[in-house]
Amino acid sequence: MLHSVFSVKSNSTCRRNRVLSLLCVILLLCLTACTGNTTDAGPTEAPSPTATPTPAGPVIDETASQVTFDLTATHQKIDGFGAGFTWYANMIFQNTYYNEVLDLLFKDAGLTILRFKNEYGYSTFKSSVSTNKLYYEGAKKRAAERGEDVTVLYSSWSPQASLKSNNRIEGFGTLKRDENGNYVYDDYAAWWKEAVEAYRKEGIAVDYVSIQNECDYQASYDGCEFAEEETETLASYPKAFLATYRLFRSELGADAPQMLAPETMTVAPATLRAYIKPILAEEPDSIQVLAHHLYLGGDSDDATNTCDADSFLMNFRSVSSLANDYGLRKWQTEFYRGTALQTANVINNSLIYENANAYIFWGGVWTGLVTDGIDSSNLIICGNRFRDGKAEHGYMATGDYYAMRHFSQFIRPGYTRIDVRLSVPAGVRSSAYKSEDGKTVVIVLLNNSTDEVKIQLPLDNFTLESSQSYQSVFSEGYTADMMYRDLGSLNTDRILTLPGESATTIVLTGK
Repeated sequence: MLHSVFSVKSNSTCRRNRVLSLLCVILLLCLTACTGNTTDAGPTEAPSPTATPTPAGPVIDETASQVTFDLTATHQKIDGFGAGFTWYANMIFQNTYYNEVLDLLFKDAGLTILRFKNEYGYSTFKSSVSTNKLYYEGAKKRAAERGEDVTVLYSSWSPQASLKSNNRIEGFGTLKRDENGNYVYDDYAAWWKEAVEAYRKEGIAVDYVSIQNECDYQASYDGCEFAEEETETLASYPKAFLATYRLFRSELGADAPQMLAPETMTVAPATLRAYIKPILAEEPDSIQVLAHHLYLGGDSDDATNTCDADSFLMNFRSVSSLANDYGLRKWQTEFYRGTALQTANVINNSLIYENANAYIFWGGVWTGLVTDGIDSSNLIICGNRFRDGKAEHGYMATGDYYAMRHFSQFIRPGYTRIDVRLSVPAGVRSSAYKSEDGKTVVIVLLNNSTDEVKIQLPLDNFTLESSQSYQSVFSEGYTADMMYRDLGSLNTDRILTLPGESATTIVLTGK
């Protein structure tokens, strides 16, 4: 009984204590609120600063392939992209639309390297100077609007006829011999010096010189063949190069153009080494750029206009190593074979595996039939379009033009290639580049498969401020309206779809 009474009293006491505790808490809260409203509460402690929250990245889409880049993993600096303006290049200036073509090449595509044909001593010299100057001034004006300049490379297909063994600019031949049986290396060097001075007098910059286009090839058109070493039938390329370099240095001094070599038809490193090694053994500072073409050293076919872009990879890697041995930059200075998508892949591979500093397409402007289709082996085609049996003169930008533009428009001179990684199917290739201040990143994605691929950019190492994307679809039967479509800015999830057989350029601005 006693136990039961005690239990009742104990429970009552607990409930009473809990009520009293609750009342005390309520009273304390009221007092605190009142104190907070008084004007004489005394100094209060300043609140601690709060860090600005980092914007959350997109929710990762497990069905999308992730594209990431590393701003600290840097490779070669880009010198620029360009094209050759040689035969038929004067055609645009015979028509009222020439400014539209100049805009396409040097404003829209942003080309900054002009490769001209040295015709000093030719009967066509005056007309070629006129055409070169119009291109140079047109490109320079448009580059200045971006705060940039252009670069001019002069290459020789053949010296003037009086220096050739066959006394002709065209046809097979090498340098001629003098009355003592010696090849006329000094006369050849003098011809080059006079050519540089003549073009500069006309107001055209001569920044780089290649003394001979495809010195390893017997051309039926304008050409002059040289061997790695002097023979009974062929003059020596190293001797001709050294004679020219030394005359440039003694006569032009600090104004001497930079020199690239050997600009062979092939990218095979053994051939490149054979031509440049004797030169650098005598004059280590004479060559600034290791230059080549791609007509040999990989699988491509002129008749079918096809090219296996990956067939060059081994030679690209070896050329990169060769250039590094001598401290030379690398320029691919002429190529055209392949479909538009294959062209884009060759450019991409050259930039990645060769670490090329510049890529120059063969024909900037060429003649041809302007058709409804846009597949061609030159960037701009000028000629007739036939409609209802009537000829209309005009021009068209080709698939190769857009393939080049996916790189050249936004990857500016001075940009640096950086690492990019994709968790994507093997058919998708990519490369990435950053501006000198690191505020702009350009990514090029090539989908070589026929299936569309969804990609996402988490950008966990880059604070995105703005973006822009452009896309071309090069599937069979592609038309102009499928080229370089402006996709606008990335969506919130930063997801893009890459159609089958397409090229996509993404421009990111931020920090």
